[in-house]
Amino acid sequence: MNRLLFAATLLPVFLGGCQPPEITDTSATETTRESQALCMAPADGTPRTDTPLRRAQRLARHTPQAAATWVSIGEQWVRKARYTTDPGFYLNAEACATEALHRTAAFAPALALRALAAMNAHRFEEAATLARDILAAGTEDPLVLGILSDALLELGDYEQALSAAQRQMTAQPGMAAEVRGAHLRWLHGDRDGAKALLRDALHNRNPADPEPWAWALADAATLYWHEGDYDGAHALYSEALKWHAEQPASRIGRARIALARGNVAEAIQDLELAYAAHPTLDAAALLGESYRRLHQPDLAQTWSSRARQQGGRDDPMGLALFLLERNESSGEALQLIEQERTVRGGIYVDDAYAWALYRSGHIAEATAASQRALRLGTPDARLLFHAGAIAIAAGERDNGRAMVRKALALNPHFSPREADEARALLSATDSAMVAR
Repeated sequence: MNRLLFAATLLPVFLGGCQPPEITDTSATETTRESQALCMAPADGTPRTDTPLRRAQRLARHTPQAAATWVSIGEQWVRKARYTTDPGFYLNAEACATEALHRTAAFAPALALRALAAMNAHRFEEAATLARDILAAGTEDPLVLGILSDALLELGDYEQALSAAQRQMTAQPGMAAEVRGAHLRWLHGDRDGAKALLRDALHNRNPADPEPWAWALADAATLYWHEGDYDGAHALYSEALKWHAEQPASRIGRARIALARGNVAEAIQDLELAYAAHPTLDAAALLGESYRRLHQPDLAQTWSSRARQQGGRDDPMGLALFLLERNESSGEALQLIEQERTVRGGIYVDDAYAWALYRSGHIAEATAASQRALRLGTPDARLLFHAGAIAIAAGERDNGRAMVRKALALNPHFSPREADEARALLSATDSAMVAR
């Protein structure tokens, strides 16, 4: 899916943690014990993530009334989520925000932690509201400005997302602002500007904290992937994995490139590692596609079924796109996207909606949604192919064929199945024109 390789702050949520160590806090009530348990859950992972987390928890046992202490624990849960790619640790972080706010109402750092958790739970309106409330106090907090920009981006308010990103850049120039700005420039069709910002971001590496740099490399790799520069993208994804070997996004990115090159066994190796680190619909779907190409239908079906199950649990948009790519259950896909449109917006939601309408035979409505998806001039072959196919179905054959050709010229293997569909559509329309 489009999503969310950009914005190193963006991750979905799962329930992490287990039974908490004992803590004495006479202010705790029954209503706060659950959040305290999640915040103080044992940290039993690697020293890189869990040594500072345990240190923060020890401090909370000595000073349980200090709101800042609970925020510090939450920040370490966020760091653990990012390094382990178990993003559900954001639930632990949100519990820490609850504990901090129980001690100091409207404590800005706790509200920021809650906004970050809301963002990663896809509660975008809530995240934007919390961020605005914090900023209304007059402090240009770079983290909060980043959260606001990301939330507005997911809601489809590109003008205000750009404004918040620029404010973040002014308040604190650096990797986070530059990566965010690069993505926004790319969305608006400014590929050169995006690359320039990413180059600046990659000069800001902190050897003591390599994970953000690995994500910046992955974002840069994805930009090159969209341009069909598979060598450049592969090199950047591979470099990202040197710094953060557990990052599934880069393994999935490399697997897409391997499939584009016909190296199916290589793709499977990366995808199995990615799925083991963090099961996702994308990894399972690509494993299904890989085994389909190896003519192993049983394994292909097994992984496709896992992809569908994973999407049903935590990725409705991804599930809809999975179904639409295979031209299956278009009614179900349309329903999933209509539900998604109640909580988010933007060009990728418009594109998915347009494609679901097209698959369902609603061409006039699909045309209007597709035009909205193209409004920024985003250089994404999938958007162009969808728009072209819809235009052809609407009778605008020449315009539609031009967009499909442009999609394939931009990224000849933009999708394991839809790139083949694009070529077949051009061939079919060629035949129809000859027959006329």
